[in-house]
Order: sequence, then C-alpha cells, then structure tokens
Amino acid sequence: MHAPSFSDWLARHRGGVSLSVAAGSLALLEALRAQGWLLSPGWQIALHAAEGATVGGLADWFAVSALFHRIPIPGLSRHTNIVVNSRHRLTDGIVDMVQTQWLSPAAIRERLASVQLADTLLALLEQPAHRLRAQRIIRHLLLRLTDSLDSPALARFIDVQLRARLAEADWSRPLGQLLAHCLRHGGEAALWDALIKLLNHALASASFRDATARLALEALRDYEDTGWWHKAKSWLGKTQLHGDSDEEKLDHLTQRIVGWLRSELDQLTEQPDHPLRQGLEQLLTRLAERLAQGDPALLGAIAQIKGQLLHGLDTQAMVQSLLASLRSGMQRQWLNRQSELNALLADLIDSALAGLAADASLRERLDGWCKQGIHHFVEQNHALIGDTVRLSLSPQRLPDARLVAQIEQRVGLELQWIRVNGALVGGVVAGTLAALRLLLAG
Repeated sequence: MHAPSFSDWLARHRGGVSLSVAAGSLALLEALRAQGWLLSPGWQIALHAAEGATVGGLADWFAVSALFHRIPIPGLSRHTNIVVNSRHRLTDGIVDMVQTQWLSPAAIRERLASVQLADTLLALLEQPAHRLRAQRIIRHLLLRLTDSLDSPALARFIDVQLRARLAEADWSRPLGQLLAHCLRHGGEAALWDALIKLLNHALASASFRDATARLALEALRDYEDTGWWHKAKSWLGKTQLHGDSDEEKLDHLTQRIVGWLRSELDQLTEQPDHPLRQGLEQLLTRLAERLAQGDPALLGAIAQIKGQLLHGLDTQAMVQSLLASLRSGMQRQWLNRQSELNALLADLIDSALAGLAADASLRERLDGWCKQGIHHFVEQNHALIGDTVRLSLSPQRLPDARLVAQIEQRVGLELQWIRVNGALVGGVVAGTLAALRLLLAG
C-alpha cells in the first residue's frame, strides 16, 4: 500500500485544520490586542470573526463527533454516540425505507414493466460463451437431479403407481390383438419355439420330476383301490419296471414318462404339420378372437391371473434396479462432454433459442410468465427483504465499532466539510455583526 498523499490527509482532516486555524487566529489576535495592538476597527472585526469561526467550528465538531463517539461532558454525554445509542431506531427506519419504499412490490413491478426479460435473455444466450455457461448450469442441475433417481422413496412411489395402473389396465383385448397379429404374420412358429423351450426347461427341472412322481404314485394307489383286478394289473405293471423297491420302480416310471414327453416334444419340433401343432394354432386363433371380443369367462380368468402375478412379483426391487441402472447410465452420459446426451442438450438449447428468436408472441408470453413468477415470488416473500436488511444491520453481523467505521468511511468527507462550513459561517456571521455594531456606534 502507498503512503497517503498530503491531499488525502487534508481531505480527511480539513475540519480539524479549519478549527485549528480559527482557534489559532483567535489566540493570536487576542494576544496582540492584550498588548495594545490591533485597536483599529478592522482588526476588531477580524478578532470577532476569528471568535465566531472558533465557536462555529467547535459546535460543529461536537455535533459531528457526537454522532459516532461518546463525549464525556457532564450533562451532555448521554446525548452523544447517537449512531450506537439509536441503532435500533435507525435500523427500523432503514428497513421501512428499503422494504416499503425503495423495494416495495409496486416499485419492483414498475421496474420490471420496463424490462424485456425474454429479449434480454435471448441476447445474452446468443453469445457463445454465455450459451456454454447456460449449458453447463443445466447439465449440472440435471446431474444433481439424477442423484435422486434410485432413492427408495422414488422407487416406492413408482411401484405404487405402477401396480395401480397395471391393476386398472385391461389386459385381455391388447393380448388378443397381439396374439392375432402374431398368428397372421407367422408368429406362431416363434410362439411354438418359445413354448417348446419352456417345456424342455420344465422337463429338466427336479421340481417337475418330483411332481410327476407324486402324481404317478397317487394314480397307482387310486387305481389299486378300485378292485382286485386293477390291483393285479398294477402288480404286473410293476414287474416291468427296474428296481428292487417301490421307490426305485417309481423313479424308473418317472424317467420313462419324462423320456416319452421329450420324444413327443422332439416330434413336435421336427414336424411343422404335426396334428398337435395344428390343433394348438387353432386353439390360439380362437383364444385371440375371444380375447378381442372381451369374453367374460376369459376376462375373469385373466383378471385373476393378473392379480396373482402382481401379488407375487417384487416390482419395487425391479423398479429400484431399473432406476439404479438409469442413474448410472445418465451420470456417465452427463459427465462425458462428448456424449450423445450432452449433444442432445446442446441441440435442444439451440432449437429453443432459434424458436424464441423467430416467434415474437412466444417471447411476449415468456416475458409475461417470467414477470408473473417474479411478482408472485416477491409478494409471497417480500418480508425477506426487510429481514435480510435487519439481519445485516444486527449487532451480531455488524458490531457497533464496524457500523460506526463504515458510516464514517462513506460520509466522512462530507462531515469534514460540515465542520469547515461551520467555522466559515460562524466567522462570517460574527464578523458581520461586529461590523454592524461599529457602524451603528459610529
């Protein structure tokens, strides 16, 4: 920092300089008069002028100093340090002035009426640097938004809404139309292949073998209970099965049943004109027609199946997993400046700006929406202006010493001129009165 110049020093102390000059002149003139000098009328006028300047300078020094500091003068000290002692009233006055006058809702509305927000925004975003900055801001906001995609609360909300929509939806007619479309366009082959794969997978499962064995055992027991002849035939049938115990024979029977089913499925796969496949196609065609027509029996069955599916499915876990994958993918896209998603965002911004520039009515509507939003925000939160000013002027945020220093810093030069003017006015008035007295006495 550079040392202050003489002019800077004089600007900050011109009040003290003027008082010193006035007091020094008064002391000098009084001393000369006491020695019998300066007895002429002109010097008497000068003496009175110096006296008035000193009194005026002292009065204004007291007035200015009393604003910011305590002056220990008996009987008068309580009327000093005015800024600190009256800061609550000053704060209330400033808050009222700012909130109800300078930044009142009417004043803000009047100022906004003269501003074309849409045109200003358009002109600003037409500059490449500002457009890139806007894109970064939007990308940052969208990136922050994706952080909450996989939240459990959002997953629960989507799950509830999804279950409600699925429960309300009519599945029968769309299923019928889809099935009919597939059959008309050769989709029966794909349906049949899917069915074959599903059945083969079922045949290979241990649960199917256990179920087959259980059903075979129950059928044999029911058959044997119908009479001695059926019991004898069951005994003869068991002799054709391998194994020493009934459990082993039953396992052999299950394997033979499963093997027979596999061979039948192989024939169905290899023979497109198999009667069973043709029968299945006819069955699917009738099913599609009944679904499309809204057959009440089918509707009830589908509704029951739908309810069971929705009850058994853990849709929330699926939704949570989907949202997590979506979040991860979108974040990678947003973080990659060269990604397709960022390119899409840039294109959308360019298209929006081009459309806004070409459509004056759109700019007018956008301007109205913005102003309406600002007006609503101001009306709902106007008290925040006063609260903010009051908080900024509170002793916690702005201690007394800092408050006084800031005011002195901003009005100090003007206050110095007040002191100078006090000395000048006091000197001129006193000198004028002295001259009038001499004229009247003469």
